[in-house]
Amino acid sequence: MALTAFGKAVRKARVDVGQTLLSMAEQLDTTASFLSAMETGRKKVSSQWVAKIGKFFEENGHPIADLERLAAVSNESVALDGLPLQQQLLVAGFAQSNFTAEELKQIAQLFDKINKRKKE
Repeated sequence: MALTAFGKAVRKARVDVGQTLLSMAEQLDTTASFLSAMETGRKKVSSQWVAKIGKFFEENGHPIADLERLAAVSNESVALDGLPLQQQLLVAGFAQSNFTAEELKQIAQLFDKINKRKKE
């Protein structure tokens, strides 16, 4: 089965830090088949597992950027609860948009630019 975006990032990070699926599963107190199922999209990735996996790689000196977003894409869902109405409307608008790939790329670049300014 093909890897999801989340699975690709996790597998690459796992290989980069010299961990096997089994060794990572043992350290996270789960099974290799469960981790594999999250990587391939057979299992949804809960926010608790995003946090555990994120912490695992941070502790191994290899944090994964955008892990929560990758999980949301792989889960094919974005939680709207707790978001302000304006953000909920933006998410719904994007989901129903007919933007071209180039337009979406430009919007993503704008978001990145704004986020970088906020971090400064």
